[in-house]
Amino acid sequence: MKDELILDVESWNIKLIPRKRNRMKLQIKLNKEESEAYKAFSSTVKPEGINDDQFIKSIFFYGIEALNQSFVEMVQNLAESDPEKAKELGIIQDDDEDDVEFIDASEEE
Repeated sequence: MKDELILDVESWNIKLIPRKRNRMKLQIKLNKEESEAYKAFSSTVKPEGINDDQFIKSIFFYGIEALNQSFVEMVQNLAESDPEKAKELGIIQDDDEDDVEFIDASEEE
C-alpha cells in the first residue's frame, strides 16, 4: 500500500520578508496540531547541543536539497525518455555526459 501525503498549502501561513544586504526572514506560523507535531519530531531527532534555530535551518536546507535532487531526477528522466518533449521545454541532454541543462529557446538558431 502506498502512503500519500496531502499538503493543504492554502491553509499555510508563511511570510517571506526581504531584508537589507541580500538577507531575508522566513516566518512560518503553525497551528496547534502542526506545532505539536514539530515539537514531537524535534524532541525525537534533534541532536544535543544544537539550538532550535540551527535545527530548523538544517531541516529547511536539507528539504531544499532533497527537493532539488528530486527535480533533477525528474528532468533527467524526461530528457532520457522523451527527448523531443524535453527539448520543447528547453531541456537538453549532453550526449557525452549524463548532465542535463536548461536552455533559453530564444538563443537557438
